[in-house]
Amino acid sequence: MAEKKNSKYEGMSASKAKRERIKDERAKAKRDEIKGIAIAVAVVVAIVAFFGAFYARQWYKEQNRTVASTDYSAMLNEDGTIEGINVTDYVKTFDIDGVTLKKADLEFTDEEVEEDIQAQLENFKELNTDKTLEVKSGDDVSIDYVGTMDGVEFDGGSAEDYKLTIGSGSFIDDFEDQLIGTHPGDQVTVDVTFPDPYENNPDYAGKDASFAVTVKGIYELGEFNDAFVQKNLSDHAQTVDEYKQYLKDTNYESNLTNAISEYITNNISADKYPKDYVKHLKSLQMTIDEEEYNYMAQMYAAYGMSFDYSSVMQYKGAANADEYETILQEAAEKACLNNMAYQDLAAKAGITVSDEDFETFKTENEITDEMLEQYGKAYLIQHYIIPEKVQEYVKEHVTIE
Repeated sequence: MAEKKNSKYEGMSASKAKRERIKDERAKAKRDEIKGIAIAVAVVVAIVAFFGAFYARQWYKEQNRTVASTDYSAMLNEDGTIEGINVTDYVKTFDIDGVTLKKADLEFTDEEVEEDIQAQLENFKELNTDKTLEVKSGDDVSIDYVGTMDGVEFDGGSAEDYKLTIGSGSFIDDFEDQLIGTHPGDQVTVDVTFPDPYENNPDYAGKDASFAVTVKGIYELGEFNDAFVQKNLSDHAQTVDEYKQYLKDTNYESNLTNAISEYITNNISADKYPKDYVKHLKSLQMTIDEEEYNYMAQMYAAYGMSFDYSSVMQYKGAANADEYETILQEAAEKACLNNMAYQDLAAKAGITVSDEDFETFKTENEITDEMLEQYGKAYLIQHYIIPEKVQEYVKEHVTIE
């Protein structure tokens, strides 16, 4: 087969064709160079855009980090409703007059009555000082004790009428075990060694101590009869039957309140949330988190225990600031939904909060001027009075099957 010729150079002299080929190759090389530069520039632009967007996002996140707020009543009207928001644009509730609950879910059963009675017998055990009794593991005993180190009493080492459960591990070393087999009225010496380390008081770590212990008696279960009720539960009843009925009535009311609260929670929803109000609730939640964190840290310290959280974020289970923002967002949306729902339900029921209602709330809950200044009237109405009045309304209109 004949070789296919390039028509561009056909008919040219050999020298001219060569010159044209060189010229075309240079032009192609130039085009390739320009194309390469264009691609490189595009890559650089893309990289710059990516990192620019990344840092822009980071800047935006930092600018929008939640800042704690203590202005609890901000964004609320004086009557506790949310300022500038029509809650019906956001929240979906239910027919407040159409709530139905099952009676079986509300009643306090006979089994629960017996459990309560046993708990009362435990709470009001009577001290038996009969010297023929013998202390065994699991007994609650009353003791006096005086602790010494090298013959000298030490701080925190003495008590009178101390109620100790033998085998609970409440006391150091084998203190409790050394009381097993003793009798009411016995005076015994208990020798122990403080653990090392000893967080409650590092100065005592590893040291030997001696306790002079007087066993005063053993707590025993009494009989649940009318006399027991009159002695220990007279604020509620005078007889066993009266107390059982008291349990059924009060727990029915408590179960009903809880069921209504749960019903409301399970039958409200929102497809969207008011952005500014949620942002405010995030700030309040951060304040609540910080107060809880500080309180728990102080409690652990007071009991000489290690509080293994270095920050609020860690305490709330967040690995970083972004995760904590997500936790705050979820908590704020939940609170927002709840607040909007109760406001909507109150409006449906025609519920309002009068000055008399607020004064009654203050008196019953011992609201001080300091607390009122801290939280504000609007927040207290929204957070406590409106929900309670809505629940009471539902309680009066609920159908029990």
